[in-house]
Amino acid sequence: MNEQYTYISQVYDKMIEMDYDKWKQFIEGYFKSNDEVIKGKKCLELGCGTGNMTLCLKEIGLEVTALDISEEMLNVAEEKLRLKNYKVNFVNGDMVDISLNKKFNYIFSFCDGYNYLTEDEDISNSFLSVYEHLSDDGYFVFDISSNYKLLNEIGNKSFTLNEDDLCYIWDNYVEDNIVEMYITFFMREGNIYKRFDEVHYQRAYDTNYIKKLLYEAGFKSVNTYNDYENKPSDEKSLRVVFVAKK
Repeated sequence: MNEQYTYISQVYDKMIEMDYDKWKQFIEGYFKSNDEVIKGKKCLELGCGTGNMTLCLKEIGLEVTALDISEEMLNVAEEKLRLKNYKVNFVNGDMVDISLNKKFNYIFSFCDGYNYLTEDEDISNSFLSVYEHLSDDGYFVFDISSNYKLLNEIGNKSFTLNEDDLCYIWDNYVEDNIVEMYITFFMREGNIYKRFDEVHYQRAYDTNYIKKLLYEAGFKSVNTYNDYENKPSDEKSLRVVFVAKK
């Protein structure tokens, strides 16, 4: 995964637009409705990327440790949080095998992180590792791009962007339940454009299969929501949010 985010870290925020405020409001609202006071509690964010949700987690008062396998993405995130004078413990590590020797009240992963784990063993090991790093009655909240989204909305399609300082061609191909993403982008530096190429792989997971793995890891309850909204996910959800309680 780290090789997949070497060059794209420089332009990720221009390429990927998400409603981070909506995601933050879901987190706040969910725990408030469950009479959870989250301010001041410890959380771990897995696959923090360029730190957009890391920033949101700090804004709602959490003590944040943020982990990512890509040093390049972490460099962007660290600078973003430094400019806001927010203190965050950044860790260069793998969400498959977390080894931090501490417990957290909440563990989060946003924006498809688990779709990048394409092997059954990897996602199972990650869930087990998450469980071990949660405090008693802690919560694990994460999302995936749904089966429907990856296979019907993204797979076997191409996307392009053409702006003054950034252009890209994004071609996707489906093989079985794996979406191969070939990205060629041109980034302006002065009077020239530099070309970079990356290949990404995401796996389309069935929601019930993910729930099964979470229960096998030891979680006592698992609920799913549609795209950080207060309604259950369904077969046409593009993003499925999982809330698992230890």
